Amino acid sequence: MSSMVLAGCGSDSAEPPDTGGPPVTDSAPRPPSVGGEPSDAGTPSSDGGSPSYDGGSPSYDGGSSADAGSPDAGHPHEVRGTRVLHYRTDLADFTQPIDPLSPELEAFALESGGLRPLTVVTSPDGTFRIPDAPAGRYYLRLDTLHVLTDSRTVNLDNYELGRQDAVKSNPGPITVSLSNIKHEPFNVTPIWQAVSSNVGLMAYVNASSPIPAYTSELNKHPVSYTQISPTESVLLDASRGDRLYFNSFIDRDSGYFRYAAIERSTTPDPVTMAPSTETELRGVFTGTPQKTLNFEWWRSRFEAYQTQVHPQSTATNSQTVSISPTAWGSDAWYGYSGDLMYSYGNAGITDARVNISYGNPFPFSWGEVLTVAHNFRLDVRLPGTSTGTLSDGLSDRRRVETAIQGPIAPRISPAQNVTVDGLNAQQERTLGSLTPRIAWKAPLVGMPSAYRVRISRLSVQDRGNGTSATAVSHVAYLSTRETAVDVLPGILEPGQKYVFTVTSYLTPGIDLSTHPYGHMALSDAADAATMSSILTTPAALAGEHAPLRLEPEPSLTHELEFKAPRHLPRAP
Repeated sequence: MSSMVLAGCGSDSAEPPDTGGPPVTDSAPRPPSVGGEPSDAGTPSSDGGSPSYDGGSPSYDGGSSADAGSPDAGHPHEVRGTRVLHYRTDLADFTQPIDPLSPELEAFALESGGLRPLTVVTSPDGTFRIPDAPAGRYYLRLDTLHVLTDSRTVNLDNYELGRQDAVKSNPGPITVSLSNIKHEPFNVTPIWQAVSSNVGLMAYVNASSPIPAYTSELNKHPVSYTQISPTESVLLDASRGDRLYFNSFIDRDSGYFRYAAIERSTTPDPVTMAPSTETELRGVFTGTPQKTLNFEWWRSRFEAYQTQVHPQSTATNSQTVSISPTAWGSDAWYGYSGDLMYSYGNAGITDARVNISYGNPFPFSWGEVLTVAHNFRLDVRLPGTSTGTLSDGLSDRRRVETAIQGPIAPRISPAQNVTVDGLNAQQERTLGSLTPRIAWKAPLVGMPSAYRVRISRLSVQDRGNGTSATAVSHVAYLSTRETAVDVLPGILEPGQKYVFTVTSYLTPGIDLSTHPYGHMALSDAADAATMSSILTTPAALAGEHAPLRLEPEPSLTHELEFKAPRHLPRAP
């Protein structure tokens, strides 16, 4: 049996318009096949805007979507794999090959003298092969994702929400002309979110100045527009079928925590954005029918693992709960489409019987995912810096219909007794080499699908005015099903400071050690992390070089992180 280690790693029923998508390799009805063969081409239905699909579950087999076939007689150890992008629009699901140079996939043989480059042959259909792979282990590198394996097949497919030909640029000034705003007897700055699934867009829209008391209508009021997803700003184009949902939130109190929930919504007039011209968002808010959700949240069981995350971590306002929509089905979560509700940072160890209410303005076919997170902060300030923290902990996401069936408690707990070269990883020290062994014991709770070690480099960042902060850069990910992994040459730099985070993953149907991006489409997953203390690498030693170091691309680093909603800080 081959083994593998990775390093680095609604209510509106309008029919969706034609998206005019780019040329693709294949189009498919929902649900998608994650890690398996793509479905035959599908046609959108006319039943209220939801594209046709068979209602089944996607295949999460973790294998390569390419037919590995039999090795060429002249290359008995040939490796085959895929790099295909699966993306979802308002029309259908599509696939297209990933540009083999963004970033370039590299392969190496592991030899006593170091790493010997291997040949990577790419094909227009998104498949690749390594004809001169050795009989045993070989090494793949894809930005921060590094693969050490003896498997003859590799799946590097990615998953995204939105059409791929959207113009990437910041929009010009934005104003809003809105009526039927919920008026208040005091000046207020409302919470607004803008969502367009056809381009995978979610943005916060905030009034540039408070709305006066008793205001129910605005005319070309200037706003700030902060796009959260995708990572690179995109422009809406009405001619391509980009439809916008503009949602207004209201503050509520559950008795255990305060939260924001959708209270009214509008679908603005069709909008086309441009970099240098003003965009006016015009619409009439209507109240969104409210639904009530009751669930048990066993907070005490999550909080019990704080010291295991790290003995010196703190838990101030560490807990959040949110409900997010999943575009065009509950079968998969292709991308963040904003929130239906989210809590403000809260704390407490008492278990909660939560009762919350919120609206959902999206089409009936969209799903809902509930996420709880308990994150603990670790002080990682370097000498001479005034700020610097790293946060991690436990999180759990599941479909709402599943969340209400029983208490939400940890399904996976952090790895135990993490060591680096046999010594306690949660004690600061200088390492003996640039290629240390990181080892741990299995969690007390749950059977991990895989583990992932994240390597974070700390550095001093000048903030001006004579102040500096500690910056954190995630430089590599190492994933495995085993309870130990060796840091490969070229990841650590001499004389630098690092934090290693070991995360236990529960990803039903996905083996992250063979399908590293498979978690991107899961609506059911959990993780639990434990962080090391600050560890310093030695000066360069004989035979230890770092020719493979590469600054990670932010978008790719985000893909390797466990998916969770992103909320801008906001005081309750």
